[in-house]
Amino acid sequence: MTWISYAKGQFGLSWKVFWRNRRSTFIGFLLPVLLNLVIAAPLRGRQIGGVNAAGYVAVGLLGLALVTSFINLLNGVVARREDLVLKRLRGTEVPPTAIFAGQLGAGGVVVLLQALVLGGVAVGWFGAPLPADPVLLLLTLVGGYLLFAVLAIALSGVTPSSEVAPLVATPVLVLCMFGAGVFSPVASLPEWLRGPAHALPLAPVVESLRTAWFGRDFGTESWEGGPLPHLDLLHGWTSAGPSLLMIAAWLAAVAVLARRLLRWEPRRG
Repeated sequence: MTWISYAKGQFGLSWKVFWRNRRSTFIGFLLPVLLNLVIAAPLRGRQIGGVNAAGYVAVGLLGLALVTSFINLLNGVVARREDLVLKRLRGTEVPPTAIFAGQLGAGGVVVLLQALVLGGVAVGWFGAPLPADPVLLLLTLVGGYLLFAVLAIALSGVTPSSEVAPLVATPVLVLCMFGAGVFSPVASLPEWLRGPAHALPLAPVVESLRTAWFGRDFGTESWEGGPLPHLDLLHGWTSAGPSLLMIAAWLAAVAVLARRLLRWEPRRG
């Protein structure tokens, strides 16, 4: 079986399992969409940093969708290990990349669908503008998804069972949801929390997504500074550069962790 054919088969299987499991569908797809309606919708007509506040939150929730995809991927990898699927595949000629490619690909398509839903609501209902730099937006989305997907593979190695997976994933979700600027700027946090908040893996993703969408310098956002300056395409990439570098650094770090921590068979005793 070739790499492509195997990955394609795993993609189809993971896609069906995702939509048939009510918990994974709710957490991985519906949760960011529902939060968008509950939290962002009441902000229509207001502004944050000179941009549409509801759209600002909607783009933040697009970043949060990467974290909810991480939760489902973590559950899926641990479940496959406990069912001995990973152990059997490890003993075949299938390369490790193909073992996870289909599963990660299915999760990536789900995130893309969420981006279309959240973006469509932000533009069509909240009155947000169309993305100022679609290329930067897509690059950030792909980089952020890979970061959290590889993080799921890494943390699966320290997760003893699928029942314990929510206990491992919940702290990541809570920290990213309330500390990475999803709903409000990191600058609105107490000064002693801003440094740790900027270091969270989701923070540079959210900043770069907002810079790409609104064409503003969200890397230096502040409540007191008034409307953020407009950026052309070149200066948009310059502004997003530090965030992209941090995403790359996080991705490299979690890739090393995944290589060291990944377990191919269940723990015994």
